[in-house]
Amino acid sequence: MHEVARASTGLSDFGGDDYCEGLRVLLRSWDDDADLSPVGRVASWELARNALVARLRSEEGWKRRPECLALPIRRPLFVVGLPRTGSTALHRLLACDPGVQGLELWLTLSPKARPPRDEWPRDPDFAALDRSLRVQFASQPGLRAIHEMDAGAPDECWRLNNQSFASTSFECLARVPGYSRWWAGFDMRAAYRRHRDQLRLLGAREPEKRWLCKDASHLFALDALLEAYPDACIVQSHRDPARVIPSVCSLNRAFRVGTDRAFDARGHGADQLDFWARGTQRALAARRARDPKQFFDLDFREIDADPFGAVQRIYATFGYELTPDAARAMRRHCEANPRGKHGAHAYSAEEFGLEPGLIRERFADYLAAFPVL
Repeated sequence: MHEVARASTGLSDFGGDDYCEGLRVLLRSWDDDADLSPVGRVASWELARNALVARLRSEEGWKRRPECLALPIRRPLFVVGLPRTGSTALHRLLACDPGVQGLELWLTLSPKARPPRDEWPRDPDFAALDRSLRVQFASQPGLRAIHEMDAGAPDECWRLNNQSFASTSFECLARVPGYSRWWAGFDMRAAYRRHRDQLRLLGAREPEKRWLCKDASHLFALDALLEAYPDACIVQSHRDPARVIPSVCSLNRAFRVGTDRAFDARGHGADQLDFWARGTQRALAARRARDPKQFFDLDFREIDADPFGAVQRIYATFGYELTPDAARAMRRHCEANPRGKHGAHAYSAEEFGLEPGLIRERFADYLAAFPVL
C-alpha cells in the first residue's frame, strides 16, 4: 500500500511513523471483523491509500512552505454536534462569509496551499474528484437528499484525521470492532497537532482569514482539539438523539451499499447507538473542564426555522464581525438552498432495531445536560 501511494505521487516521505499502529490495526480489523464484498475490499483499500497519498502530499507541502508552520490560527470556529443535527447546513451557511476559510473537500484529499479559485477547474486533483462525485450521485440518485457533497465546498475534518489513521470514518464505513476498541483508547493529541499544521498549509495564501471547521468526530476529542486550538470557539448543534441515530444509520447504509456482503441493519443500529453515546459522554466531560464562554449550543429547530438568525447569534456570542458583504452572501445562500432542495430523507428507527425510548435512555446524561431536546 505504501509503494502504491509512492508510485502514484512520486513522493516518498510519510513523516513520522505514529500513524502506523492505527493502519496495522485497521487492516487487521478489515480482515478479521468486516464482512466486506469484493467491491468493499477495493473501496477500503482506496480509503487507506487515499489517506497515505494525502499524508505524502502534506509532508511535501510543508517542505515547500516551511514558513507556513509558524502561521497563527486565531479563534477558529468549530461546529461539533452530533451528525444529522443541521450542522452541514449551518456549516455551508457560515462558509459564505468572505472573511472565513473552510476545508474544501478536494483539498482534504489533495492537501496543498489553496490555489486561487478560478484555477480550480484546471487542477487535475479538483477535476478528478468532481468527476468522481458526479458518477457517484448519478449511480445513487437518493444520496444527495441524505448528504450533499461538492468538490469545491467546505467539508468535514475526518479526512484530515484519516492521515493519522485515527478517524470515525473507519467505524462508520465498515464494521470493525477491533479497530473500534483500539481507537476508543487512542490519544488524539498528535493527530490534532497534525490537523492544525494542515490548516496552516491549506491557508498559507490567506492567513488573515479565520478558519471554519466542522465534524461530529470532534465530540470524541474536544480536549485534544482545544489543546491544539486553545482559543477555538465551539458551536455544538443538538437534536433529539431518537431522531439522530436512525438517520445516521441510514446515511452509513447509503455509503455501504455494495461494500458489505450483507449489511446487518440491526447490528449497525446497536453499534452506532453505543458509538455516538460514547462521543457525547466524552464531549460533556471535556466541556466541564473548560470555560463555558468557549461554547455555543444550538438546537436543530433553530437552524431549521431561522438559519441566518442562528448565525447572527453565533457571531454575537463570539464577538465576530458580521459584515454587510457576509450578511448578503448568507441571505442569498438561504434563498437558493431551501430545506429539502434535493428531496426528503426517508428512514425508520425500527429497521435498525432501535426505538425512541431505548435511544433516549442511552443518552440520558446528554438529555439531562440539554433538557429542551
